[in-house]
Amino acid sequence: MITFLESLTAVRNRFKKWLFDEALPFWATTGCEGDSADPARFGVQEYLTRSGKPALSPFKRVRVQARQLFVFSWAALQGWEEGVQRARSIYRFLLQARYSDHGVWHGCWGRQLSRKGGILETTADLYDLAFVIFALAWYGRLSNMLSYSDTSNEVISYAQKTLDWIERKMSHSEGGFLNCLPDEGKERQQNPHMHLLEAVLALYHTTNNKEDLTWAHRLYTLFHTRFYDPQTGTLGEYFNHQWQPATGQFGQWIEPGHHFEWVWLLYAYQQVSGVEVHPYAEALYHFARRYGVDQQTGLVRSAVNRQGDSVKETFRLWGQSEALRGTLAYLAYTRAPQSERDFAITLGNNLLNRYLNHSPLGTWVEEYDHQGNNIADRIPTSSMYHIVTAYDSLNKAVQGCWKFL
Repeated sequence: MITFLESLTAVRNRFKKWLFDEALPFWATTGCEGDSADPARFGVQEYLTRSGKPALSPFKRVRVQARQLFVFSWAALQGWEEGVQRARSIYRFLLQARYSDHGVWHGCWGRQLSRKGGILETTADLYDLAFVIFALAWYGRLSNMLSYSDTSNEVISYAQKTLDWIERKMSHSEGGFLNCLPDEGKERQQNPHMHLLEAVLALYHTTNNKEDLTWAHRLYTLFHTRFYDPQTGTLGEYFNHQWQPATGQFGQWIEPGHHFEWVWLLYAYQQVSGVEVHPYAEALYHFARRYGVDQQTGLVRSAVNRQGDSVKETFRLWGQSEALRGTLAYLAYTRAPQSERDFAITLGNNLLNRYLNHSPLGTWVEEYDHQGNNIADRIPTSSMYHIVTAYDSLNKAVQGCWKFL
C-alpha cells in the first residue's frame, strides 16, 4: 500500500522537474525583457499570449515585477544559479518605480512602469506595495547569503521605508489602510492587507526585527476583528469604510482560494508569534472545503457567497495553488482524516495534469470554465508567484519541515 508521504513525494518530484527543468528556464528567457548582455534589463513581461509569446504590453505593473523578483530570488536560494542574475536585473528595473516627492524619495512606489522603465502611473497601490516589500525581503535574504552586505542593507532599508510611508500616508481612521492613494473611493478590500501580512512576515524572517512582527500583530487583529465573520465562518472580500460588508453582491462575495491562503498565513503567523490561530484557520478551511471545492474534480471554485452558493463557477490556477498550500499547512497542525490527505494529493495532481500540462512548455492554463474549457486569453506572469509558493510548501511537507517562512 502506497503511503501518503510516498504519494506526496511523487507529486513533489514531478512538480520539481517541471519547475526547474521547464518553467524557470523559460521565464528567465522568454519571460524576461532585455538584451543579450542582460536578458532582464527591462524586467519581466507583463503577460504572454496563449501560444507562449511575449505580448509586449505597453505597461508593466509593479506587482508583477515584484512577484518575479521574489520568484528568482527564491530560486537562487534553492541553488538555481541563473536566478541570481535575473533577480539583480529585475531589482534594478523595479527601483525605477520609486516615486519621488520634489526630488526626494520617502517610500512611495508607482503602480505602473513603461516597457523599458519610467513611471507611467504614480498611484500608490497597497497591493503593489505589499508585494514590493515581500520581494525586497526575499531579495535582501539572497543578497545577505551572497555576502553583498551593502546591497542587503539597502534593500531592507527600502522595504522598511515603504512600510513607514504606508503608515504615514495610507492609514485609515477605522483601521487598516487605503486601497490606494489617491483614494479611488472603491470598496475597501481584505486582499492587499492579507499580502501585507505575508510581506511583513517574510521581512521579519529576513531581519528578525521585532518592529516587523509588530506589523504582523496589527494585521492579524484586523483579520479577526474586521475581515472574519464568526456567524458564517467566512472571510469577506469587500467592505465599506467602516469595515462593514459592502452593499449588494460585493458584500456577499467569498473567494475560497483566499480562505485557503489565509489558513497558510495564519499558521505561519502562529509559528513566529505563538498566538493560537487554530479556531479561525479551521473555520476557514472547513467552509472552503465544503462549499468552495467541486466534489467531482477537486477543483477550487473562483467565488461563492456567504451561504456557500457558487456565484462564479470557474477555476483559476491560483486558487488551486493556494488550496494546496493551505491544505498542507492544515495537515501540519491538525489530526485531519485521510480524506484531507487525499485532497492534498488531488490538488497536486490537478495542478500537474490540468494546469501545467496543456500549454506551451514551462507555462500554464490560467482558468477553466465549468465544462473544462480553457477560457483565459493570456498567460499572466503574475501566476508564477502562486506556483512557486505552492511548490515550496509541497517540498517542505515532503521534507518534514513545516517552517512555512
